[in-house]
Amino acid sequence: MTDESAKTSAIAQKSEYDLVVIGSGPAGVQAAVQAAKLKKSVCVIEKTPNSLGGAWIHTGTLPSKTIRESLETIHSIKHHAGPGWVERVIDAVGTTKLYQRAEKVSREEESLVRRYLKKNNIEVCSGFASFEDPNTVNVKPTESAPYTIKSKFFVIATGSRPRRPSNIPFDGWRVVDSNEILRLESVPRHMLIYGAGVIGCEYACIFAALGVETILVDSRDRLLAMSDTEVVKALEKSMTDMGVKIKFKQELAGIAPNGAKLDVKLTDETLQTDVLFFAAGRISNSENLGLDKIGIKVNERGVISVNDVFQTSLPHIYAAGDVIGPPALAATSAQQGRFCALHAFATIKSEFPQHFPIGVYTIPELSSVGPTEDQLQEQKVDYVVGRAYYHELARGYIKGDNHGILKLLIERKTHRILGIHIMGEDAANLVHIGLAFMLKGGCANDLINMIFNYPTLAEAYRIAAFNALNKIYPDGRIMPAPIMSNAS
Repeated sequence: MTDESAKTSAIAQKSEYDLVVIGSGPAGVQAAVQAAKLKKSVCVIEKTPNSLGGAWIHTGTLPSKTIRESLETIHSIKHHAGPGWVERVIDAVGTTKLYQRAEKVSREEESLVRRYLKKNNIEVCSGFASFEDPNTVNVKPTESAPYTIKSKFFVIATGSRPRRPSNIPFDGWRVVDSNEILRLESVPRHMLIYGAGVIGCEYACIFAALGVETILVDSRDRLLAMSDTEVVKALEKSMTDMGVKIKFKQELAGIAPNGAKLDVKLTDETLQTDVLFFAAGRISNSENLGLDKIGIKVNERGVISVNDVFQTSLPHIYAAGDVIGPPALAATSAQQGRFCALHAFATIKSEFPQHFPIGVYTIPELSSVGPTEDQLQEQKVDYVVGRAYYHELARGYIKGDNHGILKLLIERKTHRILGIHIMGEDAANLVHIGLAFMLKGGCANDLINMIFNYPTLAEAYRIAAFNALNKIYPDGRIMPAPIMSNAS
């Protein structure tokens, strides 16, 4: 008997739990751990138990961000030692070491997850799960007989996978998706990425930083449709300066082999490339779960519909993470999973956070929280904009960042911070400073009265706040905020 089948047999002896979680991504793990902290019996069903964490740990978030971090660190010496040193270091490190570093980080994170589960007495059950009835799932291990498990509550946290249209000839080496992109045996000289969303933009920066001739193509007229237009324009300029060629309003019309290369037909032209990376959309992993058998419906992309507390049409069955669609971030998924467990066992009555940051790990980063200018204009909100450019910050020009920007959207009447949009180094960290103020009802006046370390990138908040308030009080006599700084 293999280790897997032995483990499965042992788990099968217990046939009922307080909570069964399907999937071991961030939503599933956090739901399981929170329920276990509440002294509930918990089982996590995972179809690939030798790779706990799914895309979060093994094919998506962690490996791509690890490689990106390595390359950003290497490129940061350009402004201090010259571009020649960047090329030398990349050549010396090599892509093999970069990939090995990513694999090491993924293994360490998976090991940490396993320790958390073990420490909290959470069973990990190997196999494919599908609902037999609203309180029973059938588990099909790969090496032993199926069995059933009953539970009072369930959390579906099966994640998502890359969208693979039938007309795209995926082959794993010339035409790839985001699960395959880091399995390439060698780095191509030329890459065409179709899809200028988060994944497409992040990998465009990664491969451009590796010296790959990279073209980013999208059917829309801009990058990152959900982000603030001005900040996205700054990112576009930065990516262009890195060497990424960007083509908008181009549909993917055809793909044809041409020797060792591919001819990719777009709306206006045909381009030749070594690798086509299709990065346009994802599909929720909700099929084969038996949801139709128990009356839970999904849309055309497999997204499970939930209410504001993540319950499906059956109140004791929750769903969280990528399987319920946007925002589909590791951070929000983890919090959703934890919230499901808290709600299910009625320990804490609270609302899911209305404000949460979005991080895009391009080079440099982009991060935001709150509405964009376009959204505020649609809502007819009276606001002012405060801007601070990295090239105006001592720490910014020390680093040589000529593109970075921190942008505050301030309500004119109350001085409240409505939105924060940052493009530049450390954006995904910096955004949390403003988020803390937003969550406590803070305003721009709080920022101008706060002393920041010098030189830091964080002092951009003070500069941006002054920039906004000077537009409200052009004579320089800035008045106290009409609301209390600690208003909720």
